[in-house]
Amino acid sequence: MSEEKAWYEDEFKDKWWHDISWIRQKSDTEPAGLMLFMDYMLDQAIITPDAVKIASMIPHRLILLEIVHPKKKTIERLSFMISPTSVTPEIPDVEPHLIFRFDYYDLAKFLLGTQDFTLSAFLGRAEIYGNMIALLDEGDILEVAQGKEISKTKEDRPKFWPVGFP
Repeated sequence: MSEEKAWYEDEFKDKWWHDISWIRQKSDTEPAGLMLFMDYMLDQAIITPDAVKIASMIPHRLILLEIVHPKKKTIERLSFMISPTSVTPEIPDVEPHLIFRFDYYDLAKFLLGTQDFTLSAFLGRAEIYGNMIALLDEGDILEVAQGKEISKTKEDRPKFWPVGFP
C-alpha cells in the first residue's frame, strides 16, 4: 500500500530555493521559514512605499507567526509587529493580538507570489487564535509589497473591516 503524496511535493522540487533571487541562503538544505520571511521583508516589503503606508494606517498590533515545517516536524516562531513594523525571531514577552500557525510551504507559496497570505487558513491548513483583523492587516501589508494595489486590498476584504480598524 503506497502512501499518498503531500500537497506540496509536486510544487516544491529539490533545491527549489536556488531559483529565487531574493532568497539569500543557497545551501543544500531548505532555508528555514524564519529566513524566508526575513529575506522577503528585507528585500521586498520594507522597501515598498505602499506597504509602509498601509502599516502606518494600522493600529499597533503584535502577531506571532508559527511556521510548521511538515518534513522537519519543527515549529519556528516569529514576532511580527505592525506600527511600528518590526520582525524578530522569537516569542514575544507580551500577549500577541494574533497567533497564526501555518505550513512552511504555504508561506513559501505566498512569498513566491502564487497564493494569498491568508489562503492556508481557508484551506484548513492553518490555525488562527485571536484577532482575525490583525491577520487581514498583515496580509494587506505583505500583499502590497508583492505589487498588489492598496485599493485592491480594500476591495478584497469585507466593507465592515476596512484597512486599519481594530
